[in-house]
Parts: sequence; structure tokens; C-alpha cells
Amino acid sequence: MPQFQQIEIFSTLIFWSVISFGIFMFVMKKYAFPPIFNILEARQKKIEGDLKGAADIKAVAEKLKLDFENQLQTARDKALTIVQLAGEEARKNQEKTLNETQAKCRQMLKEAEHEIHVARNKILAEIRGYVSALTITSAEKILKRALTEDDKNRLVDESIDEVVGSMDKQA
Repeated sequence: MPQFQQIEIFSTLIFWSVISFGIFMFVMKKYAFPPIFNILEARQKKIEGDLKGAADIKAVAEKLKLDFENQLQTARDKALTIVQLAGEEARKNQEKTLNETQAKCRQMLKEAEHEIHVARNKILAEIRGYVSALTITSAEKILKRALTEDDKNRLVDESIDEVVGSMDKQA
């Protein structure tokens, strides 16, 4: 049978292929694999070192980030405090200016009232002089005689009281 003849050739081929492969693996294991394994191991160690270094750098970066955030928060707090103090200072200055202005206004009002009082007294004194002279002259002409000093004073006081009373009613 021709089919079985091929199996004999094939089995011989398989036998020598297995032996060749075994020799090949022995040579590879003895001479080629150790340097390849050393290269792979060195690469693995380098990668592990790089990963550890990256983790260390990440930890340092996180710490720096936290420090920066703390400093930023401190700066914000200081800025807020400064703004609050400036606001309080501005309110105090505004209140101080308002109080000073009110005090000046009160002082000016007092001075104006004093000036009005002085001017009123001066005008009343002038009016008293005119009224007394006018009253005496009028009374002398009406009575056609000279008045005594007591009569003059009484007439002047009555006239002045009437004038002052009418001025007070008008004011």
C-alpha cells in the first residue's frame, strides 16, 4: 500500500527533526538564552526602577502641589484680611469725616446764630435810640410842653416794648 510507505518516510523525518530540535535547544540554552535572559532581566530592572522613580517623582509633585495649594490658600486668606481691614479703615475714615463735617456744621450754625443774635441786639439798640428820640419828640409836640425825665423813660420803654412785640410777632 502506497499510503503506508509515506508514513515510514515521514516517521524518519519526524525522528531527525526532533533530534535536531533537541540539539538546537541545547545549544540555544547553553549559549543564546543566557544573554537574552540577562538583557530581559536588565530591561525589567530598568523598567521597575523607572516606575519607582516615576512614583517618587509623583509623590514629590503631589507634596509640592499640596504646599503650593497651602501657600495659595494662605495668600487668599491674607488678601481677604487685607480687604476686610481696608474696608473697616474706609468705614472709619468715612465716619470720622462725617463726624468732622457735622461738627463743623454745628459750629457754623452756632456762629451764625451768634452773629444773628449780635446783629439783632445791635438793630434793637439802634431802633431803641430812634424810637426813643421819635417818641420824645412826638410826645413833646403833642403835649406842647417839655417832659420830665421819668415821663421820657416811661414813654420810651412803652414804645420799645410795642415795637419789639410787633417784631417778635412778625418773626
